[in-house]
Amino acid sequence: MIKNGKIFLPPPGDESDFKEIFKRLAAAGAGRPLGKDGFPAGPWTPELLAEAISQIDSNRIGVDLRTVQLWFQENEKGISTANIRWLARVFGCDDPVATSEWQMELSAAQSRLSAKRREWKRAGSSVAQEIPDTALAATFDDDTASPAELKRDTDAKGPARRFSLARKSEAFFSHGSPLNLPASVFAGMTALGFLSYII
Repeated sequence: MIKNGKIFLPPPGDESDFKEIFKRLAAAGAGRPLGKDGFPAGPWTPELLAEAISQIDSNRIGVDLRTVQLWFQENEKGISTANIRWLARVFGCDDPVATSEWQMELSAAQSRLSAKRREWKRAGSSVAQEIPDTALAATFDDDTASPAELKRDTDAKGPARRFSLARKSEAFFSHGSPLNLPASVFAGMTALGFLSYII
């Protein structure tokens, strides 16, 4: 679809987040002017998109190239409200109605990305809390009772779990690289040798 001499794609109106929508639009070159032959000029690159946003008359500040590069990358970074306005103007091909539709779509997509990011953080924190329990369970033999069967002496007012150096070091050495323990032993021996040389 052509609008104001540029490639126009209508907002999808689906449940895609900002990264998914942006990836499709950048690949299609939405908002880019048609080439001299009347065909699409190709996909957006970070440099071309940053230049297009900076050339908008009412945008005196422009946009940082690094910010635009973050939009193209697979990461958790979203887009600011100010940049949603400029990106909607590019994707809306300078048409007021299309720009407002794209602004609403990009704002909703950014909200969905933020919600996904919160879910990822919640899931990550729950996994991090389960790691010490997993490390503790891995050390028990079949003959001994499982950690669920072992009763812990905890005060009702106190914290549910106390700090345990043994549990933390076991989790560090059992879940990382197999070379963590030998490297730590070597570093300790080197430090002791160096200290004995100084003394």
